[in-house]
Amino acid sequence: MALRTTDEAVSPAAPPAAPPASPPPPRRRWLAWLSNSGTIAVLVWLVATPVAFFAPSYFKYDPFSYIGYAIPLTAALILAGALFLVGLRWTGELVAGAAGGLAAAWVVLLLRTSLYGTPFGFGGVAGDMMRMSAIVTHYTTTTKPSDPIPGLVSEYPPLYAWLIGRGAVVFDTQAWRLLADAEVLITSAAVLVAFLLWRRHVGPWVALAISALAFVTWADPRKAFEVITLSIFVPWALETFGKPPKARMHWLLSGLLGGLMIVVYQAWIIYSVFAIVALIVVTFRAETDRKAYIRRLVLMSLVAFAVSAWYVIPYAWAMLTQNGELVSDLFVSAGINENLFPFLELTPLGLLQLVGLAGLLFFYRSTWWAKPILFLVLGVYAYRVINMVRFVFTEHTFFLHYTVRLYTVLLAIAGVLTVAHAVPIILRRLRLTAPRAAGAAALAVALAWSASFYTEEWMPKENAELYTGQRYAWDAHNEPLPNGEYPVFAPTDNRRRWFPIDPIKKAVADARGPDARLVTLTVDERLFSYLPWPAYVAIPVEGAGSLSRWPERRAEVTRLSETTDPEAFAAASANTKFGPIDVFVLRKRANGWQWDNLRFQREQFSTEHWTVVDDLPEDVVVCVRKP
Repeated sequence: MALRTTDEAVSPAAPPAAPPASPPPPRRRWLAWLSNSGTIAVLVWLVATPVAFFAPSYFKYDPFSYIGYAIPLTAALILAGALFLVGLRWTGELVAGAAGGLAAAWVVLLLRTSLYGTPFGFGGVAGDMMRMSAIVTHYTTTTKPSDPIPGLVSEYPPLYAWLIGRGAVVFDTQAWRLLADAEVLITSAAVLVAFLLWRRHVGPWVALAISALAFVTWADPRKAFEVITLSIFVPWALETFGKPPKARMHWLLSGLLGGLMIVVYQAWIIYSVFAIVALIVVTFRAETDRKAYIRRLVLMSLVAFAVSAWYVIPYAWAMLTQNGELVSDLFVSAGINENLFPFLELTPLGLLQLVGLAGLLFFYRSTWWAKPILFLVLGVYAYRVINMVRFVFTEHTFFLHYTVRLYTVLLAIAGVLTVAHAVPIILRRLRLTAPRAAGAAALAVALAWSASFYTEEWMPKENAELYTGQRYAWDAHNEPLPNGEYPVFAPTDNRRRWFPIDPIKKAVADARGPDARLVTLTVDERLFSYLPWPAYVAIPVEGAGSLSRWPERRAEVTRLSETTDPEAFAAASANTKFGPIDVFVLRKRANGWQWDNLRFQREQFSTEHWTVVDDLPEDVVVCVRKP
């Protein structure tokens, strides 16, 4: 057969079949994978993170000092300057990936420098961090998703605390000592994860800008598990429920990420539930293959359920059968009525968010990202407004004040995407060509500013205001150790009062043996941060779980405080409605022994039934039931 060499010889109705494309050779596939910016970022992070982790121990500078502050800031400026110089010549995947990995590793350097000299994590052992440290300590004794109060399943997503607690068992160390390292590493990983997920649909340099600027918008290392799930949630939601320009992530990966968010921190999904439903409807109507879209959502949901079932099923069943009632959202934060319009603040982040809001409206129909992000922003605002109304009538907040963390990050991401999309359009219309140095300079400045801003936020400062990163860092150095000593750089003034953990532990061990784990009622719940003893009831209602039946437990303690006969008190405390209380840890006061606002009397604890140790430091009394 003669070869056809002209276009006319080929019928347009019957084009010749193209030969099947042969897969690239293994070596080429390997090189393509290795030169990918995501791969480079992970490899650089794995190499640089140990260096950043141990560098503060090498320099040994007081984090409160000027030179201590200068360590992470200087490193950030050097990295930003190097990025600018390299970016003048190379702007490919290799450089972007290396920058992403180094940016994530720098977070380790900053946070480790901030915590140098203290074994505690940010916030010390107070408030939410007291409860978190108690949970991680509890998981050194069990592998089941459960609560420090005996017989209760876990209400809070358990995976983060579970991994730390089980890690403490593996490394044979105290769980509370691992909490700081977990905060540092997981917060750093959030930058890396954001870069990896965003680079699937935007250029690596845009992904780097998003991961840096969204991170500094809100990245509280005390809540590292919230930070990393937030870095996952936004790109995951856009890919899973929207219609990105490239292929969506596989339903198996989408389901795995969804399930992991449920067992680590599921609130971002809850806050966005209205937006997700609306986004599904709009995307479904625009799909050419609607069955495939629904099938993908179903498969993703099944995988997410399978991943989270070990936590979701016991908790859901307990809530249905044990008369659970949410009480932890009775805590009223000043943030309930604040930060409604952060994009109107005259700050760099406020201006970026304002640009993002404008971009969501202007590019609503012309870009793949504007519509789903706008849906998420509006949905989260709807959640907040609805629960503000609910708060007025019920006094339950349903944690509406946390929504600001989500919509500020969404608007910051939109701001980066808007700039990246709009600037080339403007330049083309003005018939201008931006110099190569302009992009490198803009990104270097953005990264340097982000690092400077985050350093200012999270390096310790003694006179910082309450509820700031500087104060949380200061609290980590101000927390007394179980033996009464303080971290090496603890300020000499305004030190937090010691709660004598080691003497309490010894008193109980002398009475009931070193392995005794008895249900305890304590005046200071820091006890459970260090000792894996079962708890009877939380002191504040907002610290109680939905399944604990806090009002009834509190009523039992009140009844005991009013039972003055020693024999009746011993019997009643051994047989409360929720089981025995075998250890009372109280504090001496002029009118009795204090627990919260209740008073017990010395006469209630007869020597026939109790071993009483009333010579401990800090006016603490320990009463241990005799076997």
